[in-house]
Amino acid sequence: MGVHCKSSENLISIHQFQLQLQHAQDDCAAGSCHPAVGDLLLGRSKQLTASSTCGLTSPQKYCIIGYLEAEQKCFLCDSRYPYNPYMQHNSHMVENVITTFEHDRKKKWWQSESGVDHVSIRLDLETLFEFSHLILTFKTFRPAAMLVERSTDFGHTWKAFRYFAQDCAASFPNISPGPARNVGDVICDSRYSDIEPSTEGEVVLKALDPSFEIEDPYVPYIQELITLTNLRINFTKLHTLGDALLGRRHSDPLEKYYYAVYEMVVRGSCFCNGHASQCDPVQNLRGDVFHQPGMVHGRCICHHNTEGLSCERCKDFYNDAPWRPAEGTQDNACKRCNCNGHSGRCHFDMAVYQASGGVSGGVCEDCQDNTTGQHCDQCKPFFYRDPLKAISDPQACLPCNCDPEGTLYNGVCESRTDPALGTVAGRCPCKENVEGVRCDQCRANYYGLSGSDPLGCQPCNCDPSGSLPFSICDPATGECLCQRFTTGRRCEKCLVGYWGLGNSLHGCSPCDCDIGGSQNNLCSPKDGQCKCFPNIVSRQCNEPAPGYFFLPLDYYIYEAEHAKPLSGSAPLGGMQFGQDSAVAVVFRQPSAGRSVTWTGPGFARVPSGAGLRFAINNIPFAMDFDITIRYEPESLEDWLASVAIQPTGTLSSQRCKNKGLSQEAHALPLPAAKRVALLQTPACLEPGTEYSVDVYFSQPSASDPKAKSFILIDSLGLIPRISSVENLCSEKDLDEYQRYHCIEIASEVGPHVLPEACARLIVSMSARIHNGAVACKCNPQGSLNASCSKLGGQCQCKANVMGRCCDTCSAGSYGFGFHGCYACECHPQGSLSTLCDQVTGQCSCRREVDGQRCSRCLAGYFGFPHCRPCPCNGFAELCDPVTGACLNCRGFTAGSHCERCMDGYYGNPLTREPCRPCMCPEEPTSNRYFAHSCYQDSQSAQLVCNCLEGYSGTKQNQCPSGFYKNPGSPGLDCAPCPCNNNIDLTDPESCNRITGECTKCIHNTHGTNCQFCKPGYFGSALDQSCQRCRCNLSGVHPAVCPGGDAACLCDPATGACPCLPNVVGTACDQCASGYWDLARGKGCQICDCDPKNSQSSQCNQLTGQCPCKLGYSGRCCDECEENYYGNPQAHCISCECNLEGTSHPKCDKATGVCNCRAGVTGRFCNQCGRGFEKDFPSCHQCHLCFDQWDTEITALAQTVQGLMRFAANLEDKGGRMPSCDTRFKAFEDAISETERILKHPVLSLKALSEMYPLHGTQYEFPDLNKSIEDIGEEADLVYELLQQKIHLHQKAISNIKKHFEVSLLAEQKTSETAPIVRYSAYTRNHALAMLGRQALKASNVLEQLKMIKSPGIQNLNEKVCGMPGDQPCVTAACGGALCRDSHGLRQCGGLNCSGALPLSTDAFRKAEETAVLLNNLTTQLQESENQVESIRKMAEDSKLKGSQFNGQLERTKNQIEVDGEITKEFIRKVKDFLLDESVPPEDIEKVANYVLQINLPLTPQELTGMLGIMGHCEKYKLDAHKRNRKREEAQTLLMEAQEADNGILLQEFADIKRKYSILQEKLKARGPPKAALEKVKQLKEEAEKLAEETEKKIKRITDLEKKLQDLNQTKQDKAEQLRQLEEQVIAIKNEITKQESKYATCKS
Repeated sequence: MGVHCKSSENLISIHQFQLQLQHAQDDCAAGSCHPAVGDLLLGRSKQLTASSTCGLTSPQKYCIIGYLEAEQKCFLCDSRYPYNPYMQHNSHMVENVITTFEHDRKKKWWQSESGVDHVSIRLDLETLFEFSHLILTFKTFRPAAMLVERSTDFGHTWKAFRYFAQDCAASFPNISPGPARNVGDVICDSRYSDIEPSTEGEVVLKALDPSFEIEDPYVPYIQELITLTNLRINFTKLHTLGDALLGRRHSDPLEKYYYAVYEMVVRGSCFCNGHASQCDPVQNLRGDVFHQPGMVHGRCICHHNTEGLSCERCKDFYNDAPWRPAEGTQDNACKRCNCNGHSGRCHFDMAVYQASGGVSGGVCEDCQDNTTGQHCDQCKPFFYRDPLKAISDPQACLPCNCDPEGTLYNGVCESRTDPALGTVAGRCPCKENVEGVRCDQCRANYYGLSGSDPLGCQPCNCDPSGSLPFSICDPATGECLCQRFTTGRRCEKCLVGYWGLGNSLHGCSPCDCDIGGSQNNLCSPKDGQCKCFPNIVSRQCNEPAPGYFFLPLDYYIYEAEHAKPLSGSAPLGGMQFGQDSAVAVVFRQPSAGRSVTWTGPGFARVPSGAGLRFAINNIPFAMDFDITIRYEPESLEDWLASVAIQPTGTLSSQRCKNKGLSQEAHALPLPAAKRVALLQTPACLEPGTEYSVDVYFSQPSASDPKAKSFILIDSLGLIPRISSVENLCSEKDLDEYQRYHCIEIASEVGPHVLPEACARLIVSMSARIHNGAVACKCNPQGSLNASCSKLGGQCQCKANVMGRCCDTCSAGSYGFGFHGCYACECHPQGSLSTLCDQVTGQCSCRREVDGQRCSRCLAGYFGFPHCRPCPCNGFAELCDPVTGACLNCRGFTAGSHCERCMDGYYGNPLTREPCRPCMCPEEPTSNRYFAHSCYQDSQSAQLVCNCLEGYSGTKQNQCPSGFYKNPGSPGLDCAPCPCNNNIDLTDPESCNRITGECTKCIHNTHGTNCQFCKPGYFGSALDQSCQRCRCNLSGVHPAVCPGGDAACLCDPATGACPCLPNVVGTACDQCASGYWDLARGKGCQICDCDPKNSQSSQCNQLTGQCPCKLGYSGRCCDECEENYYGNPQAHCISCECNLEGTSHPKCDKATGVCNCRAGVTGRFCNQCGRGFEKDFPSCHQCHLCFDQWDTEITALAQTVQGLMRFAANLEDKGGRMPSCDTRFKAFEDAISETERILKHPVLSLKALSEMYPLHGTQYEFPDLNKSIEDIGEEADLVYELLQQKIHLHQKAISNIKKHFEVSLLAEQKTSETAPIVRYSAYTRNHALAMLGRQALKASNVLEQLKMIKSPGIQNLNEKVCGMPGDQPCVTAACGGALCRDSHGLRQCGGLNCSGALPLSTDAFRKAEETAVLLNNLTTQLQESENQVESIRKMAEDSKLKGSQFNGQLERTKNQIEVDGEITKEFIRKVKDFLLDESVPPEDIEKVANYVLQINLPLTPQELTGMLGIMGHCEKYKLDAHKRNRKREEAQTLLMEAQEADNGILLQEFADIKRKYSILQEKLKARGPPKAALEKVKQLKEEAEKLAEETEKKIKRITDLEKKLQDLNQTKQDKAEQLRQLEEQVIAIKNEITKQESKYATCKS
């Protein structure tokens, strides 16, 4: 009972607190509000059920324990009807537990069936309620175990609130016995399950344990603890006293054990989330008469614009803020949506709310009055905001008036005016190519307004090159206004017959196709290219293609030299030089410095009355021709030509048939003052017909008709008459043709300049009549290249070459070939003419003169040009052609005239005494001849030798040089000096001829036997390989190597030089590792590289620089590198300075501070400084006005700094006021306490009472407030002024900077363009030139390569082995290059094989046999030596005498011939004198007497005798000729014999001839000698070499073709680069024009 009373007191105090709290929270306007807490069971008896109730179906007996109340111990329970104190007091239904506050409330209770352990009581609520606590008051024992459960989903799922048990471990083993650590922990409580008290025991359950502080009651897990829709109490175990285990004696012991509950209180309230203080019934029934007073209803009467059973949502149209439960003073009311009167519905959008920064999240729905948007604050598409009306006005949005065809978005206009966005309400946003208020018309130069076009209108795209400037096209059709000669809708093309639109400033230009070179006057509209006839190029078809030309007017020239003479004369081609013919050919040689006035090699010299017949068979086109004759008269009198034309066949051309060809002769005057005559009567000639033109020449006005006169005829020409070519020339062209005398100028021979009009018309006519241009056909041997002159076709001839095609040598030259022609250069004194044979170049020489140019004497003569016989005393036939010194004296003679014996021989050639060898002691050709010369003593006839130095005796019986007499041998037994081949054997002083000691060593040797290398030399003296020591002067000691010509000392075997310290190398030319500076000549010094900072100890031998690690520098790596700082002995640190922003040095070596260049700042010099543009690294200096503005801004900044210091001083003063400090401290403490109390969910009255004093006290600081206000006002003024100035300054600086940048950019682009354009032009020209050169080189190389022919392997195999290599080796009888026999040996050749290898093999065999035969022949030849010698002497004597007599006869004959000529001349003169009628008789008499007095030197008998002698002389001459032939044969046999015996033996002529014949027959029988085999081997090697070279050349050709392909690709790449560069230049040019236009606009 004590427990029951204490619990009731607690419940009363809680109820009183809740009543007080209710009064504080009834006012929802002050913040959150909550409904009153009450008993949820009141009025819900129908919703309270129990799983077991006694007496529900029939009365049931139950008993009580003890006899405390009365004597009766068992009773009946009848719960079939509700409890009634009068009628049904035994009814114990579950609704009896509901509190009624009646005075006899213990008269009724709920009771379960007896003996049932598991019983549950369940409360089902109609909605979600907030649960406070549960109190159960039992009539019997409290349950030994029970649990309380709750549901928030109307009984679908349940969660346990708490477990209660006397023995928690036994009843609920898995549940913690507590205490709870968190507010939501589920534990088992044993405080309310004890067996005592036996009645009125309570079980209390609180939703929230008050021992835990709840900061936010609206978090989900707290809400889950305090809200429910169903409550269930489960009793699981009864308390018994143990008698239930004793068995049944008198009655059932379980009848006294059951659950009985006096009262059940479920405290809670309507759950309204802080938005309601009262609730209504869930079901809307009329009035309160149907509801029990004090009942807690479930429908909240919501405030704060919320609704719902629990005020869980915002009311309609109050969704501008998110719904939240009310907390404390924060009502978190739902905000009304702002739809500007255009909508009554909205919804909340969290994304919109967050995007607005938590200001507004309501989105209006179904906006009216043509509005849209979140707040219906915008006009719908196709409407715009009336700027004169508010948005809430129903007429605020007006319809757009835009043409949908030309407006973006199908007619939507700009909805409102916004200067920031640049929009104007109602303005139509036109498509890109549309304009007008309604966007209903195309912009200028656009047409075809269409809604389907995204741009609205199509651009007319009037071609600016073809349309009129500043013209506008038709907006409907797009037709442009075109310039002259331009057509098309866009004026994009030229009229037919015009071209060049866009290619020039003049628009379309006439095609102006050449009337003769083009097929018509139509051309390509793009490039103006006309359609040319074959082999014609250029745009107008007036240029021949490369390798082609246009024929000149005088192209059809027929040389008189090739014409047929008339009047019975022989043809010109059969004439020879010097013939006396009626018509002769006169060749003329061009001379330097004078122009050539004739064609061909020369002229035909025609006498008067004779004629020439010209054959014409190359007429190209049926038309009229004018006939011209080129001539040169030999006198000053005029000539006359008679011209007759006769076709050899019938005419086929209708043109010439109609005209008819007059076969009558036409007279053509040939004035002496001119060189060309033109026959005015035209002749119609046609192709395919051969004509004969007969021209007779006469001199009608000759002064002496008997005298024969001649005229030089150069050629006959056919000049096409331009007027006869149909549709070629206009009248104007013909007038120009006549006015400029085109025919006369073109007919001239030699250099002449055609007027431009003539050249143009001649080119057109040539192209027409020849159907295009004609191939140059330049002779590749005689021309410099394949090109010729465009008009005339004259090829560029090489030296001394003539002819249009450069295919003939000019007169005075010969040897036509790739070199051109060689000049004859006939010697004027030795030749008869300046002309030579044009094939061999042989000039016509005078007697006794020889040579191709007649520039030397014949063999056996000297003294050109007065050639005389060689004076050689019969011992030589040839002599020096200039001095007459004899050459190749025979018979051991010598001297310029073979007048003495050679050294080593004696005799007298002048007296015909033969020269014999000096035997000193042996003949001169042996190795034992030790004399200079010898002579025969005239008295004793004994031979005397002129001994060499070191020799004596008559026969030199001493040892020769290089030998010494062996003392141990008798006689002259000389042994070679032991000098190891290191002496000169011809030097008599090279060694001692007695002791053999070497005295003059050579090959840089010394020693007694020349066995050592000299000092300063090294190597092997025995191998003659002693070399000079090669020591570096800087690396050895001066004493060892003094320099100059003196040799250095080195190791005599290896040549190693003695090096200075730290110097290495055989020549002492390198420093040892770790050393350098050899150039000083004192050895090498140590590198001294820092061991820590360098990568190795080896340094550069020239500079001494050590290889430093990163960050270090200096020769020894003992310094910090550039852009590094610190102590090199410790470590160097990178300065990290920006290299573009620093100057040298990059940073301070000690501190690392970067050394910034002008205009750059920052720790690392990576920022532009103040006063410079922020475009790092360029950092251009700002405009000059920057300094002025910077000064003012700096002054303002200083003012602000002063104000900030002033404010800081005031703050310091405030800190020195202790009374203020105390008050501020108390105020802050009170605020902190208030915040702490407000954080607690439940306020106590004490806490509330403590807050009242804070509201009534006010603290004032009059002085401080006044100061703060003054400072604030002053700061506001200064701030405003500063803001205004800064704004103005920024705006001004921005404008200045913007215009400065634009100006600077334009200036930069303008200045940069000129060099780019120039460089582009230079690059283009250079590339084109380079490409041209490369293409020419490649073409030439390709042509050369094409001419290279690979040798045929089959032919080579046939020449070497005997058969072509096109058969398998098995069937090839002669084998081949890769064939092998059964033994694995190469097979090449065989029986009956004619290849080089088999023939050479056979020849080699026969040569060996011949060698044996020759050895035998040598023995036989030696026997005939004496006979040959005697016969030779006899032959020489006979020859000498014959030569002397022959010379005497020649001199006599010459003298007789001279005398005969003199006599003939004298007789002729006498005859002429006597025939002269004017001579007086007395003179004739004198002459006759003188003639009669002439005496002959000989009598007739003497003359007759002399004639006999002459006959004998003639016979002698014949015999002499025979002897000469015999002598020549003997000489030939003698030379062959000398070759057979090494040139020593002389044989008898008959024996030699006989044996030589035998030798020839044997050689023929035995095959070629050994030399032939060597020749064959050489041929084979050359063939293999040729094959190897062929493979190399083929490879070179392949490589070259690849290079050509690469070159072509490079050419294409270059062309593409040039095209891109050109496009860039054009773009830059356009940009410059655009910027200039802008700049001009700004200036204006």
